[in-house]
Amino acid sequence: MASVSAKTLELDSLSLSIGGKPVCRQLSMTFKSGEFWGVMGINGVGKSTLLQCMIGLRSADQGQIILNNQPLSSYKPVERARKMGLILQEYEYNFPCTVMEAALIGRHPFVDPLQWENNRDRDIANQALKQLDLEHLSERFISTLSGGEKRRLNLATLLTQNPDYYLLDEPVNHLDIKAQLDILSLLQSRFTATEQKTHCGIMVIHDPNLAWRYCDHILLLDNGQCTFGKTHEVLTTENLSRLYHCKIEKITDQQHTIFIATP
Repeated sequence: MASVSAKTLELDSLSLSIGGKPVCRQLSMTFKSGEFWGVMGINGVGKSTLLQCMIGLRSADQGQIILNNQPLSSYKPVERARKMGLILQEYEYNFPCTVMEAALIGRHPFVDPLQWENNRDRDIANQALKQLDLEHLSERFISTLSGGEKRRLNLATLLTQNPDYYLLDEPVNHLDIKAQLDILSLLQSRFTATEQKTHCGIMVIHDPNLAWRYCDHILLLDNGQCTFGKTHEVLTTENLSRLYHCKIEKITDQQHTIFIATP
C-alpha cells in the first residue's frame, strides 16, 4: 500500500511587515502534520500578524503560502476553513447564544448553507465540550461564562471544526495553571500522536517553560530575523536572552528543565 504523503503548510520566501516594521524577510519553512510549533517573540513583533497571514486574513509583502502543495490563494474560503482554523488572541461573543450553539459554529464549513446541523455535528461538538470540561454548561448562555470558560469555549469550537492546521494565538491566556497544562496536553496529543499524525499545531506562546515542555519545534521572531528548528536546538539561553532583552538562565535536573529570567 502506498504511503500517504504528509500534509504541509509552507512559507515560500515570505516577507511580511506591519506599519513598516518587518515581521519576517524572505522566510522559507515548512510546517508538517504531526508537529506542534511554538511561535515566540516580544510583544508587537508580529506573531499574530504572521498567523493571520498564514491563514489568508492578511496579505504578505512578498512570497506566498502553500497549503498541501497548492497556493493558499487558490482555495475557496469554505475549502480553506475545512483545512485551517484560527483562535484569535482576544475574542468576544457579540451575539446571544448558548455554549452548544457557539461550539457548533465549528461545523459551519461542513454544513450545507441551506441545512441545519445534524446529530453527528452535535455529537462532535458535545465531545469537544467534554474534552474542555464544558459539557455541563452546554445550555448556558455565553454571557454568563467567566473569561477562562470563554477561552475554553474558543478551543472547543476549534476542536469541533477539527481542521488539519490549528493556528493558536495564545490559547491558554486567562487560564489557571492546571487548565493550561490540561489543554496543552490535549493539544499535544492531537498533534503528535504516534499512530495518526494528521494535524499540525502552530501556537503563539510567551512562556519558554511551556514551550519547552509541549512544543517539538520553535519559531523565534526577532524584528525581521527568524530562527526555527527543533525545540531543544532553538530554545537556548543565548537565543532567549537575545529575543527578550534580558538574561535568561536554564536549570536542568534529571527530570525537568526550567528557564528563569533575571534582571
